[in-house]
Amino acid sequence: MAAVSYVASVVCRKAAVVRTTCKGISTAAQPHIDFLKGEVHRKHPGVSKLKTLRLPETLQTHACQILHKAQVARLTDRANLLKNFLWSRKRAFENVTLQKKAMSLEKELRERAIKKGYGLDEQLLEEQIRKKVLFELRRTTYRWTPLKYDEELGLVYMAARLAGCYAAVRRAVNEIKKRDPLFAPQTLLDFGSGLGTVVWAAHSCWSESLKEMVCVDSSGPMNILAEKLLKGIEERGEPCIKQVYFRQFLPVSPKVQFDLVTAAFTLSELPGVKDHAPSSCSGWCKTKLCNIVCETLSSSSPDILFPFQHNMPQTEKFSYLILTRKEPTDVDTEGVSWSRLVAPVQRRARHVHCRLCSPDGHLQHIVLTAKKHGRDVYRCARSSDWGDRVPIIPKDDSDIQTDSE
Repeated sequence: MAAVSYVASVVCRKAAVVRTTCKGISTAAQPHIDFLKGEVHRKHPGVSKLKTLRLPETLQTHACQILHKAQVARLTDRANLLKNFLWSRKRAFENVTLQKKAMSLEKELRERAIKKGYGLDEQLLEEQIRKKVLFELRRTTYRWTPLKYDEELGLVYMAARLAGCYAAVRRAVNEIKKRDPLFAPQTLLDFGSGLGTVVWAAHSCWSESLKEMVCVDSSGPMNILAEKLLKGIEERGEPCIKQVYFRQFLPVSPKVQFDLVTAAFTLSELPGVKDHAPSSCSGWCKTKLCNIVCETLSSSSPDILFPFQHNMPQTEKFSYLILTRKEPTDVDTEGVSWSRLVAPVQRRARHVHCRLCSPDGHLQHIVLTAKKHGRDVYRCARSSDWGDRVPIIPKDDSDIQTDSE
């Protein structure tokens, strides 16, 4: 999970994290380990956060021109409604889950009827139970509905989510550039490309190496809108980023692979897990070097609308996964365990609370102090933010114990 600040984005709720507690780890007997590599604490090697992001000037100009020309009715209200809908959207219930829930309700109702001793006909009782089960399922089951992005809804989506999507993808892309400076993709495939924010974010990092970018989205109107964002409102205008191609379907041949494959805010648009797996597998099969999956965390949304004429930074909270087929260049130093912050650092007087994901995949809750963990480790943790990595120098495994939330 990560967070990134950008102009006119959304503010999200905190995500709960199951934790383990790590007792104080004394480093008095530990030799000095130079994990800072000459950097000051606030710029230690594990920092990957970006400053407050803004949309590229050309992208913002083109988006403003498109919205002004379109004159969408009630754009502000509709954009806010769409943001609220997307942020509060839940997964669709799987059939297996619904069946288990129905069986549990049926059992509960039957036991209740037997306990009360109703002398009902067996067939009539079954009919009543069936009606009550269906009523409860309809009342309590979330109704997942797909969104069909036509021309007008695409414009509303652009007003609501352009900046947030760009900021999140830019943050994930920056992580790759930070961890593997030598990575220079020549080809890119963006599955579920939407407004084309991945193209803009990738171009900002690898403009010199990228030679071909293929955007795939099932919505034809959304592809047209993404292309307009590259060209502007002039019909014969030249795209400001070259070699970008739009498709409605993935390349069929398994031999067609790309250095970088992305799926940003795409899986949440699919009905259920049975649809996620084929899409994820297809993306991985198309991956030659690196694969990025980025999705939204639950959130609430303020009344902020594009175009962004003010300087009010907001926070986009999202989760992302980066998979690679090669061993990336790393900043790890021997003797240091670099753990990922999965929640904001809670800074207190002379100590900080860090919720971390360790390299072995375990979640930890560590209270760091300068006395117990060393000044450098403590200052680095205090200067870090959600999504960064912090250095931990453990003494031995006996210092870690499991604790309940």
